[in-house]
Amino acid sequence: MLMSGGTLSRMNSLGWTVRLPVQVAALGVAVCTLVGACAPAPVRGPDGSPLRTISGENPRTRKGFGPPPPGHPRIVGEAVPAAVLNGSAGLAPGAELAWTFIGPRPLANDYWAGNGNSGGRVVGIACHPTDPAIAYAASASGGIWKTMDSGLSWTPMSDQAPILNHGAIAIDRQNPESIWAGTGEYTVSSTGAGVLRSLDGGQTWTQFGAAALGSARCSGIAVVSSDDPAVPSALHWTGSLGYRVSRDGGATWSAGIGLGADCSSLVVHPVTPSIVYVARYGQGIYKSTDAGANFVKLTGGLPTTGLHRIVLAIAPSQPSTLLALFINSSGGLLGLYRTTDDGATWAAISGVPDFPLPQGWYDASISIDPANPNRYFGGGVDTYSVAGIVESTNAGASWTDISSNGGRIHPDHHWIAWGADGVPWFAHDGGVSRRVGSTWQNRSGNLGAVQIYAIDQHDTLTNHIAIGTQDAGSARKTSSSLTFTQTYTGDGGACETDPATSSMTWPTYPYLRVIRCINSWCVDISGAWTGDTRDWISPIALDLSSPTTLYAGSNRIWRNTAAGTGSTWTAISTTTVGSGGTISCIAPVPGMPDHLWVGNSRGGVYRTADGGTTWLLARASDNTAIGTICPMPGDPTSAYICRVTNTSTRILRTSDATTWQSVTGSLPSGITANCLAIDWGRGLPGIIVGSGAGVYASFDHGVSWIRSGTTLPNVNTSQVQINAAARTAVLATYGRGAWRSSLPDPADFNVDGTVDGADLGVILSQWGPCTATWGCAGDLNRDGEVDGSDLGALLSSFGS
Repeated sequence: MLMSGGTLSRMNSLGWTVRLPVQVAALGVAVCTLVGACAPAPVRGPDGSPLRTISGENPRTRKGFGPPPPGHPRIVGEAVPAAVLNGSAGLAPGAELAWTFIGPRPLANDYWAGNGNSGGRVVGIACHPTDPAIAYAASASGGIWKTMDSGLSWTPMSDQAPILNHGAIAIDRQNPESIWAGTGEYTVSSTGAGVLRSLDGGQTWTQFGAAALGSARCSGIAVVSSDDPAVPSALHWTGSLGYRVSRDGGATWSAGIGLGADCSSLVVHPVTPSIVYVARYGQGIYKSTDAGANFVKLTGGLPTTGLHRIVLAIAPSQPSTLLALFINSSGGLLGLYRTTDDGATWAAISGVPDFPLPQGWYDASISIDPANPNRYFGGGVDTYSVAGIVESTNAGASWTDISSNGGRIHPDHHWIAWGADGVPWFAHDGGVSRRVGSTWQNRSGNLGAVQIYAIDQHDTLTNHIAIGTQDAGSARKTSSSLTFTQTYTGDGGACETDPATSSMTWPTYPYLRVIRCINSWCVDISGAWTGDTRDWISPIALDLSSPTTLYAGSNRIWRNTAAGTGSTWTAISTTTVGSGGTISCIAPVPGMPDHLWVGNSRGGVYRTADGGTTWLLARASDNTAIGTICPMPGDPTSAYICRVTNTSTRILRTSDATTWQSVTGSLPSGITANCLAIDWGRGLPGIIVGSGAGVYASFDHGVSWIRSGTTLPNVNTSQVQINAAARTAVLATYGRGAWRSSLPDPADFNVDGTVDGADLGVILSQWGPCTATWGCAGDLNRDGEVDGSDLGALLSSFGS
């Protein structure tokens, strides 16, 4: 049962649990003492600004881990199932959770953006052919965005599209209100679902090719115009499936003869559109002269061994000239090749900086100025590696790294587009930049497409929120503003906030690097787990029963009992609790010191009731990761879990830590249970599931589910967290930032938005002792009986 008094619910880092109120004095450590322990003079950059790093750290090393591993469960996402979209999935009609965007917009003070703004990873840009102020940005997993003022402001255009993962975007140059977007990010293997088309400048979208292209990821899309904007002469697509072409507006698709699977790039001849060039991963370059019906492999000086990803560019003003960027097995430059005779012969350009190294499989782009066939841009990683953006104005005879020339551009470059005025636009992990003359313009600040891995809300200061993000570091905000400020650079992971202060947080870096920060002053307090197997985003969890105790998970469990001041960690388990994998979530039992649940990547669940001296198997592994564990407050053997899968049993509960019952109920197939939160403030606990495309909630233990389909984008979710005292939930999404929603009134049993006579009927029908293991809806105070006190609580909310 619930502990007496008010409770606060918050994240157990990668899972969720409920916390009890803690007084500031309970921490027992003065803030000034903490500052003295972890605030040495900050490391500063060349411009004198603090790097927001640990003392003595080389900032170059903070980018060493690179992008998220391809296909990692946290980044794949999914499309909303067709049955959900067409209303045949049997979802309940109740009042859905009403979500409000709470940022970042922008994520400010990003070191790798020159202490400027970031807005989330963008992988493609399409510029309007005649209006230089209009452009469309395809974010990696936050949908399509449009600007009409050269990037000063952006508007999300596709929040309600079936999927928000993208790999490429193209505009019909003859019919510029017609936009085509390829779904699924090619380089990191996020899920695709065909192509999306808009005929009204991004206002509405229609899905095509869902069956023909399946979940394949897109690397390129090109539109050959016709007089009918809905049916271009040809629509060319490349990606993990290979090459496909549609000649009927996306209704049907065919493969080109002579090509196989996995094509990494394509270009179409701007004057003779029947000529199509396609790069096949690891194989070479192929050419079609009949609009994609048949292809022939090009040779004539091109490499034949050691090649992996290939990226193409064509010179619009001299289309006999093409560039081919070849990436080797180390993610570096195998060679940049040029042809000036339509691909008949090729020659390597010498002296090209190795700008893709070591992540060319992820971030590599090449482009030719539409007005000058001798001016090239190459985009790769950044100067902390070898080079970031390189420019040649003499057909490759010499090159200049311009990443930090005339300002700063965020690292990790994916696409280069050209505005109608000849200004180049660059898509990167921080968002969008433009190169005007010799000056960089940051155009990321108004994007709201940050990919969040983890979120944590302060227990009492509800506007104090910390997040860990993809390549925008760890950040936090302390007001109702949409602006988050970076506290630690690079990639951010799981995070915790100190409930006893307003300034201390514990962010993490990939593969379990644990940091303690007082505002922006940070120190590394990682343990001796470098020899352990660790996940890209590894869990940490603060124990509110002992609020200076922090747990961390590798392939075993570690504990720091003085996390506010110390950096000593002790392993309190063997690797048995990892079941041969890694720890995926950690959940202390609220109100019960030394009681801890853990889940792992193999589906196993373990618990301890003595601080880790002994561990008991609560659920055997089944090779499906546990996304979240939610223990019942004050109860050592009762918990809910979610399994990260999109079919069959996804949500389970146990009351004896041994046997498990499914409460998946009518949750439609095709919905992955990424994360879970339990609303313990109701007589019958409410269940909130974050999926690969939105949020679903059940307030009758899985019998029926309500989709958040109006106020929340169809975006991949990472974390959900409940603040029971405030009756709110916060949500981390991987592509559309953070969101907040109020929770339904506990007395609104049928969740229709009003406490009324129907809810009164529930109280009366359940009057008397509540014998159900998990509670009765009418037992609002969870004292085991539906009685006058519950009736009084309902009447106090009646009509609201």
